[in-house]
Amino acid sequence: MRNRLIISLLLFTSLVLAACSSQPGTSNQSGLSVTATGSVYLAPDVVDIDLGVQTQAAAVGSAVAKNNRLTAAVMAALADQGLASSDIQTSYFSVTPQQRYDDTGTPTGDVTYWVDNIVHIKLHQPDKLGEVLQAAIAAGANSVQGVTYSVSDPSQAQAEARQKAIDIAQARAHLLASAAGATLGEPLTINAFVGLPGPRTAGAAAAEEAPGSSVPVSPGSLEVQAQVTITYPLR
Repeated sequence: MRNRLIISLLLFTSLVLAACSSQPGTSNQSGLSVTATGSVYLAPDVVDIDLGVQTQAAAVGSAVAKNNRLTAAVMAALADQGLASSDIQTSYFSVTPQQRYDDTGTPTGDVTYWVDNIVHIKLHQPDKLGEVLQAAIAAGANSVQGVTYSVSDPSQAQAEARQKAIDIAQARAHLLASAAGATLGEPLTINAFVGLPGPRTAGAAAAEEAPGSSVPVSPGSLEVQAQVTITYPLR
């Protein structure tokens, strides 16, 4: 009797598991997932520039006055280059006292005041970057904190990159399914990630007035990349 009871319980458990595995909404159908990346390259149409005016003097008033004069000249030069006032912004200003030291490293008691004024510029004509830099440097800018290229509206490039990724994923899935002797059903899931282009940044550098009409620059291109993962049922 005990053995028959154990056998009956095992059979009942097997039937329950079989019934659960065949419930609506569950599937044991095999699938194929493919991932592909699509890229689109486009020319930047916006350049962000951080120009600095740095001055120093033994008296804080003298250091600030000199910096104010040079910064005003830089801003006037930028306006002469056609930049709107809304695209010229003071992003940083500091006055820093620094101790002076003699040859032995001992403080002399004298102080030098450093004044740093950074002007942020948004340039909507990248082809004018060299001329703008040259004009700013000639007016008194003596440091370039960074030059960053970007795109004002990447939506079209993002859509193209996404479609490229989908086309590549579909072609790859059909190739793999054919090699396995199967066919693809309608996609079960589609996951897409689309990135923003760049921004691509040129390094900061000290600025010196150079001969010639403008600073030589090259904007290059920016990459917009999309990644797509599609899962298909196999038949």
